Amino acid sequence: MNTEQLKNNKYFLGCYTDPGAFNGWQIGSFFPENHPCRTDMVELLYKEHAAGDTEKPHYHKQKIELIIMLEGQAKYNVNGKDVLLENSNFLFVDTNNVIYGEFLKPSKIFVVHTPSLPKDKTLIE
Repeated sequence: MNTEQLKNNKYFLGCYTDPGAFNGWQIGSFFPENHPCRTDMVELLYKEHAAGDTEKPHYHKQKIELIIMLEGQAKYNVNGKDVLLENSNFLFVDTNNVIYGEFLKPSKIFVVHTPSLPKDKTLIE
């Protein structure tokens, strides 16, 4: 098999703890055209939160959300039910579910959205 056709040279070596120009977002459709981290398939965010930080109530119509707690503790609420997210836990939230949360301890998280649709976040007042 000739593998030359598989080499599109679209790759990037980065450091996830460096927030860069995109405030912690590592890959997604919002990167400039021709940037190796631009993709419509997935968004990846690394973020550090202080105790007391909050995430406002919201939902996504077309993308799923996966929150991975590397270290720390947060209390999320999904559709009126509290969920405690601690070290090594993850929370998967499918489309059309209301989610919000508060960080109870200093925390480090990854957030994955798929597909990459930056405007698919509806805040609930």
